[in-house]
Amino acid sequence: MFGAANRPFSIGDWLVLACAAVILIAVLGVPWLSLEDGSTVTAYNLIADTDRELDVPARITNLFLIVVPVVALAGAGLAVWSLASPRRARMAARLVFILGLILVGYYYGIFFYEDWVNDTTSATDYVRGGFYLALVAGLGLVLQAAIPRANTSNPSEAAAPAVVGDAAVLPGERRSALALGRARLSATVRQAAAALQLSRVPVLAYLIGMFAATELERREGQAFARLLGFRRMPSLFGSTELLEPFSRLDFSGVLAPLFPSPSDSFDAPLQHSWEAVRKLAEDFVYALTSHGPREPGFFSVLLRVVEYDLIMFVIPVLVVALLLRRPSNALLVRLPTWAGLALQIVVLYGAVSRWGALSDYRELVLIYMGVNIMLAISLNLVNGYMGEFSVGHAGFMAVGAYVSSILTMWLFVDERVFGEAVLSVPGWALTIGFAIALIAGGVAAALAGLLVAFPSFRTRGDYLAIVTLAVNFIVTGLINNIDAIGGPRGLNGVPLWTNLRWIFVFTILSVLAIHHLVSSTFGKGIVAIREDEIAAELMGVHTRRIKLVAFLVSSFIAGVSGGLFAHVLAYVNPGVFGILKSTEALVMVYLGGMGTISGSIVAAVLFTILIEALRPLAVLKWVVLPLILILLMLFRPQGLFGFREININLKGIREDDAPAGPMGVRDDAAAD
Repeated sequence: MFGAANRPFSIGDWLVLACAAVILIAVLGVPWLSLEDGSTVTAYNLIADTDRELDVPARITNLFLIVVPVVALAGAGLAVWSLASPRRARMAARLVFILGLILVGYYYGIFFYEDWVNDTTSATDYVRGGFYLALVAGLGLVLQAAIPRANTSNPSEAAAPAVVGDAAVLPGERRSALALGRARLSATVRQAAAALQLSRVPVLAYLIGMFAATELERREGQAFARLLGFRRMPSLFGSTELLEPFSRLDFSGVLAPLFPSPSDSFDAPLQHSWEAVRKLAEDFVYALTSHGPREPGFFSVLLRVVEYDLIMFVIPVLVVALLLRRPSNALLVRLPTWAGLALQIVVLYGAVSRWGALSDYRELVLIYMGVNIMLAISLNLVNGYMGEFSVGHAGFMAVGAYVSSILTMWLFVDERVFGEAVLSVPGWALTIGFAIALIAGGVAAALAGLLVAFPSFRTRGDYLAIVTLAVNFIVTGLINNIDAIGGPRGLNGVPLWTNLRWIFVFTILSVLAIHHLVSSTFGKGIVAIREDEIAAELMGVHTRRIKLVAFLVSSFIAGVSGGLFAHVLAYVNPGVFGILKSTEALVMVYLGGMGTISGSIVAAVLFTILIEALRPLAVLKWVVLPLILILLMLFRPQGLFGFREININLKGIREDDAPAGPMGVRDDAAAD
């Protein structure tokens, strides 16, 4: 098969196949470890021992036993791909080289490192021939990259300009190493996506893959997490576990001697401060390195998290999506647009709800994600699409939170603030009552938005920012001075009626509403105001009416999100909706990018996960988070998707249609 005249013989690929076979033989049939009683077991015996009946050191079973055969199978697949498609030989060799480095550099390097750190019990005393045989084969995977591959490209291509990234690089043209490396990485990613035809995979296939990955985690996640060394399944794809090693860092002693409180005194403040800095550096280094299975370092946790996410999520989603690409494309092409969209929303809800049902913490984070998505897209309608600068969006959220909470407590709940419920309705009617209360909160927030809409007719930029900031302070000030609803103490006894179902429904409705608004002819007028308000008015755009509608829609969605937020906290306080909450909304908008719905959604999800991931750092997270945003503004001032939308395949693609653009991202600036 591979010996045809038009296919060059590749020693490197056959070496990869041989090394992969040796690794698999070592895992399945060669003694790997010896037990306390002198008997030996293979690596497969340890992998299959999910009940922990074999008495071996924990750090041996928790390291590389899964990934070693996975690397072997992946390397063998890449070698076969290289032999079948010689044009991809160099790319396959690079990928195998990376796999070999991972295998040798981490899964064996960390093993010997832990054996050196934990010198009380030598792990290498248990090692037998299979361990070293797989190690030698892993070194072969690394060394194969040094074997030259035959150049099967067209000779005329050598003189043509090389396309790197988005621009053609002429022979002899000099570029900076950073720019060239970034362009080559982008080109490699695009080539890999094109080879797998990821752009032609519809969203339905990815959603089904997400559902399958969630079911896999439900069944095998706990056992696999324990195999990797986790005490329990990672909560948010391992993000909350990454910074746990740094939770003991203490920065308070660095500045305390230099700026002591009245009750403290330091004889030598500089010396005390220096000692605190030295102790902080020691703790930081300690947190980076591993100190046994119960005290893993940051790098050890990072690689374990990558293992877990790859095996549990990334690989299953890609495999299922690629397998279902053709059937899902054919189904979506035949279905009406509304039916295909409804089907994908149902599958998305199934995947999200099953993933959130694994723990109450996951469901709570998903609820916060939905609230943040609604808040971000509503503010982006004003700041991004219309080009205004509103900084007091939390005020509308506060109006919706208080109005909806007062209605539900007064009408449907027996509690001490408003007394007995005014209406005695059956359980099914509470669902309708809650929806009405949320909509009423949104309407009240929209009416409050009129306080901003009318001044915005004559103000722009910094002046509008001052007006919206004043509205935020006016709203919180009024709530603070109304004792009937708790005043500054807040409102207790709000029923816990917000769940994942309510959040999902209102988030989807909000996204669809904003999308249809900005995609309509009326929405083009919103974008025209952003580009040039005077020119838009001269072209017949009714700028005042458009501004009024945009502010009302934005305030309404923010009010509904506030009502959902209040009914998950069971308590609302005017301090929750201060300038800090408005700043969080601004951060999500500018993180995702102006004038982009998909960017706001991605930014809201990332921001929520980032807040939870930085929780082990305590107060330090408010230093790390602004630092991340500063770096983003320096290197990506337009945000993640500035004025761009992710071109997702919702309607399916016929097999004879042209593929979508690279990376699935289109520029909507011209269309706007």
